[in-house]
Amino acid sequence: MTHITRLEAPWFLKASKKEYKWTVRASPGPHPLRRSIPLGLLVRDYLSFATTLKESKKIISDGKVLVDGRVRRDYKYPVGLMDVISIPHAGLHYRIVPDKARLLKPIKISEEEAKFKLVRLTGKSIIKGGLYQLHLEDGRNILLGNENSELSKIPTLSTLKVSIPVQSILSVYQMREGSQVMAIGGKNAGAIGQVKKIQIAPYKAKKYSIVIIRNPSGAEYETNLANAMVIGEENVEVRVE
Repeated sequence: MTHITRLEAPWFLKASKKEYKWTVRASPGPHPLRRSIPLGLLVRDYLSFATTLKESKKIISDGKVLVDGRVRRDYKYPVGLMDVISIPHAGLHYRIVPDKARLLKPIKISEEEAKFKLVRLTGKSIIKGGLYQLHLEDGRNILLGNENSELSKIPTLSTLKVSIPVQSILSVYQMREGSQVMAIGGKNAGAIGQVKKIQIAPYKAKKYSIVIIRNPSGAEYETNLANAMVIGEENVEVRVE
């Protein structure tokens, strides 16, 4: 199915529920349907580079839009958290960040910021030859050579700062007390603060443990680790506004 009714579409999409019956359905890809924006809608409704879906599809099919440094020609391609959108001929770059009102939103970034993205580590595995492979939240995998074997000890839910499109690991930020984190889900989506305490939940997956976050004003709130993403050890590295 290439389309979905607007009533069935993810609630956060910028699409009037009553104007038309159908809207674009995101293709299977690195981000799930309920946490992604189809590239065609992003170009038309979020970035306003087109007034119709036909114009948006033409821009995309002509190879003028890059996602994480690679040309994407599918207008249904799912764009999600921390993805970098570039329009080279216009010299424009955007990053998809969490938003309290709309779950996801693009913000303009510099060309230098567009050279990297932050992505969470969701798992690790050992493949043939005894090499480690890191599984990241946006669907990509990074194979570690023997010279990078120490990276196999990175705990899950850490955040990797990865260069794009080459995907070399530039930095690693671990989820621990004192780390800077961003809420990527729940009622505090988009909020930034410092981890005060992590309460490990017994008999549950790590991502369901509770983390207590203190925001810059000193107020505290709780959420689970699934809704918190590390963005730096001491200084916040990603803007959300």
